Amino acid sequence: MIRGGLDALVCDLDGVVYRGESPVEGSVEAIAHLRGQGVRLLFCTNNSRSTVDQYITKLTGLGIPVDASEILTSAVVTAEELRRRNFAGRTAIVVGGEGIRDALSSVCIGVKDEPEVTAADLVVVGWTPDFTYDEMRRAAGAVLAGATLVATNDDAAFPATGGKLWPGAGAILASIERATGKHAEVMGKPHPPMMDAAALRLEGAERIAVVGDRAETDLAGGTARGWTTILTLSGVTDRKQAGRIEPPPDFIVERLAELVQ
Repeated sequence: MIRGGLDALVCDLDGVVYRGESPVEGSVEAIAHLRGQGVRLLFCTNNSRSTVDQYITKLTGLGIPVDASEILTSAVVTAEELRRRNFAGRTAIVVGGEGIRDALSSVCIGVKDEPEVTAADLVVVGWTPDFTYDEMRRAAGAVLAGATLVATNDDAAFPATGGKLWPGAGAILASIERATGKHAEVMGKPHPPMMDAAALRLEGAERIAVVGDRAETDLAGGTARGWTTILTLSGVTDRKQAGRIEPPPDFIVERLAELVQ
């Protein structure tokens, strides 16, 4: 498909490799083929709920053996960027899953989950299905008291099992931003922290493509880096919507399997 082939592929997960707990048809075989051709793979996801180890378990269970070095989550990027900015040793109130807590703890940022703790240096927002009004109130109060507001990503929705779209981290973040009048700095795709981290992990590769189901994150991030962009229609974007994307992706495929057919 791509003249001269690929050195590396930045591959989204939700809506590309799987939807919910089920693999997208042909994705497992496509990934095995790409590996066999010597293509370096980086699974790059804005979903911050799970830890890297949990992603390894999930992908392995789907038939995709993977190393920790091949997984980049927005939670990991957020922690790396906060460490770079000398937030190690500070405290954070987290709205999100285990992935954020694990990543922040790895860079010595103390996560304050005690309900009575209503002030911190940071408020870090990701996705969780257990978001409550009390969490929103606690996070907003900390921001109004001076905490720095950071988001792992601001995806409005994500593709779940059965072709459904579920509200994403961006929907949760919007409530906190609305309550405080503050805007978060977003670390995930397509923003520089995530794209820079992906480029660093693929250092030495010259022909890089990014494949994803979302123009405003996957494709925009790839375009900013000068990478080949591939839109798959197995996630949140359908054929009609794909025709309206500006700038248009370099390639449009129904699913990941078409890359190797």
